[in-house]
Amino acid sequence: MTDRVLLIDDDPNVLTALSRTLHKHLTIATANSGDQAVTMVADALAAKSRFAVAVCDMHMPGMDGMETLKRLRALDAQLVGIMLTGDADQSTAIDALNSGNIFRFYSKPFDCDLLIAGIASGIRQNHLLQAERQLAENEERWRLALEAVGDGVWDWDTLTETAYFSRDWWRMLNVHDRAGAAPIDEWLCRVHPDDAGDLRTRIENVRSGTETILNFEHRLRCDDGTYRWFLVRGVVLFRAENGRALRTIGTHTDITRRREMEDLLRRQTEELTILATTDPLTGLLNRRCFLEKADAELLRSFRYERDMAMIMVDIDFFKKVNDTYGHAVGDTVLRRVADLLGANMRSSDSLGRLGGEEFAVLLPETSTANAQILAETLRKKLAEDETILSGGAKLKITASFGVAALASASDTVKSILDHADEALYAAKQAGRNLVVCRP
Repeated sequence: MTDRVLLIDDDPNVLTALSRTLHKHLTIATANSGDQAVTMVADALAAKSRFAVAVCDMHMPGMDGMETLKRLRALDAQLVGIMLTGDADQSTAIDALNSGNIFRFYSKPFDCDLLIAGIASGIRQNHLLQAERQLAENEERWRLALEAVGDGVWDWDTLTETAYFSRDWWRMLNVHDRAGAAPIDEWLCRVHPDDAGDLRTRIENVRSGTETILNFEHRLRCDDGTYRWFLVRGVVLFRAENGRALRTIGTHTDITRRREMEDLLRRQTEELTILATTDPLTGLLNRRCFLEKADAELLRSFRYERDMAMIMVDIDFFKKVNDTYGHAVGDTVLRRVADLLGANMRSSDSLGRLGGEEFAVLLPETSTANAQILAETLRKKLAEDETILSGGAKLKITASFGVAALASASDTVKSILDHADEALYAAKQAGRNLVVCRP
């Protein structure tokens, strides 16, 4: 053993005998009085070469053994005290042990092997006390460090289902007069209902050992009734023999501002996406987005050898509507046409506004004949509808339709649209309010 043992006795013969007996097994230092022992322990602490065990005689002039060990323990709380005495009085031994400053009590004459074993136990006790002190210091260090950056700290004892919650933990929930131990439900009962199930699952996974780290974002109800977003992070410090968590520590970080910024960024991104892909008046796909979808569908049609058709739609005499009723009514007509066309198509079809009063319909896996049937249905719906103006007047609108379909491997979206546009022009020339298919 390399741990240092201090022998304290006012009788030099006893010190010599003890040293001779123990030096083969232990690193020994001696003091002939309580005052000298106090000085030696203080110096050892300063030199960082502390004693593990002090073996002290009970009866010494000046400072007796009880007072000496009490003073030594006041200097070094991890120092383990062993008392030697010629008194055989059992009550004396009990009082000495109950004082809290004595680890073992041996009567003179003592058994050498028994004393060595007792000192060895004292050294182990010293190691345990030092480990506990180190753990406490480490915990206090990380707790102070985390609290310094504003995180709320918690320390969960699974056996009692209680937890230490730091002052900052409470403050983040708008509670300014609490800190310390509380039931764990002070946390769990505040969790937003939409987050509670997932959080409990993650906690159980960490406690059972399925996961090693708790890392989860969830909302907690503050004392004013509002919810804020928090990131909880935690690890298990100690586990039972069956692997279940006994003690778990962690932090809560208020991420409400970050979540709000993420939500704002997501909404702005969605708005930009809508602006980039949608016609602002009708809500339909704009020209660019429609053509991109058509390109993708054409490639799929080639790959799987499927049909694809397109319909061009143009409102009849739309310029006259604008000239007669104004552009506000013209916009109303455009929105009405868009609604009617969209309401009578399949979910797999795509409708876009290419510009002005011109619309286009993309029909995946649709032959020319079926595209013509749909175009005729759409034409009738428009012809049968009436747009009611603000003054109560009714405005009937018709449209002309041109249909074209994928016909060869050389076709492109542009060529199909050109063919549909040619058919549309033929419908206009033939009197409007007609469906014409590419021959």
